[in-house]
Amino acid sequence: MKHVVILKSGAQNSGGLEKYASRIASAFVQKGSRVSVLTTGTPSSSPQTAPISFHPVKTSRWPSFLRMEEFDRFAKKWIEEEKPDLIFGMDRNRFQTHIRAGNGVHISYLKSRILTEGRWKHWICRLNPMHRKILELEKTAFEHPLLKKIFANSHMVRSQILEHYKIEPSKIEVIHNGVEWEEMEGPFSRRKEESLAFAKRFHLDPDTFYFLFVGNGYLRKGLGTLLQALSRISSHSFQLLVVGKDNQTEYFQAKAVELGLKNHVRFFGSMEDITPFYQLSDVLVIPSFYDPFANVTIEALAMGLFTVSSKQNGGHEILTADNGIAVDNLLEIDSLVGALESCLKRKKNDQSARHIRDSVAHLDFSKQLHQLIQACE
Repeated sequence: MKHVVILKSGAQNSGGLEKYASRIASAFVQKGSRVSVLTTGTPSSSPQTAPISFHPVKTSRWPSFLRMEEFDRFAKKWIEEEKPDLIFGMDRNRFQTHIRAGNGVHISYLKSRILTEGRWKHWICRLNPMHRKILELEKTAFEHPLLKKIFANSHMVRSQILEHYKIEPSKIEVIHNGVEWEEMEGPFSRRKEESLAFAKRFHLDPDTFYFLFVGNGYLRKGLGTLLQALSRISSHSFQLLVVGKDNQTEYFQAKAVELGLKNHVRFFGSMEDITPFYQLSDVLVIPSFYDPFANVTIEALAMGLFTVSSKQNGGHEILTADNGIAVDNLLEIDSLVGALESCLKRKKNDQSARHIRDSVAHLDFSKQLHQLIQACE
């Protein structure tokens, strides 16, 4: 039986990468492998006998660069002792035989901050010990001689890896993020009745045109740019629903008021279940300045929402003329304004929603996982 070890700090959290770690572990088990997950957290005293065993290490809470170093040392020691057949990395570690680069390329992320925060911020980040540690781990991992395969979740990420690191192009395979397409059929089919109940609960008019923004970290996700673009639309017969968390929420709320959008933007903060927002809304807008592949892109499509994003979001690669718009340059605000104005003519209906949903049926999680596991053999 092949022994596979997965490296993922915080694997028992609830984010997108953590969800992938769980599914990847299960997929390896289904192929007959024994799986160990090395992660961070409080070590358990209970014996690990299941096909998937978790091996957490308690790391320092602060500083973050020390926490990363401690996890990498733990992984190195564990691997040397256990000698697994395949080492599948999903985080920042110096060595693994296979890497899923779900975090993208950190040096590209730092460069993207120039667009939103200025060149000075980029260089301050480059001097920050945490960012320097990530860059060091990233370079060592990508250029390690024993690395067999990198799985990029977009062609954008693949290009960035090749741009910044010395690696054979044949080692990089692009597998787009998957989505629970089959599981979402129920919420999609019930969207009308459930969206009415949701609208009533939050005092929303179900007949209004709704733009939806979902994301944590409003600046990087482009909320400021979106607000500017919406303020330039002549027709204000719309609402923007903002879901997600940011420590500068009050700033963005004030910005919406300043731009004359007080009555057209609702901030909901972090929500455990965003399905009702997909059910009610007409168009998702995620104008990211850097996203390897924003999961909300494919989730919204699977729920029948026309989607507007940027070419700095790797998820734009699954957009077509029928299901979305990818804006070339977010700094050219007129492009985003034009995209949003065209969207106002596309209020969601049964036919359009079904067509958009069907456009991503081929990206069902099971199919994407099968492709990834096959590529590891």
